[in-house]
Amino acid sequence: MNQLALRIFLILAFIPLMIFIGYGILIIAPIFSAYFAINSYKFNNYKEMYFWIFIGMLCFTVALFALGVL
Repeated sequence: MNQLALRIFLILAFIPLMIFIGYGILIIAPIFSAYFAINSYKFNNYKEMYFWIFIGMLCFTVALFALGVL
């Protein structure tokens, strides 16, 4: 098989996989942010806690937009 055709086919085959992984990261990111916020609260680091809460809210909003909910 032609090497160029094989490379094009492999690149096209990875596009849906990358989209799937990207949506997975969008969904998992707020969960990690919440974990980091809880961990910061345990160590009485309120400035970092509010930072992770803000990042979590931002990730959650972006995930809702990307998934078509909002």
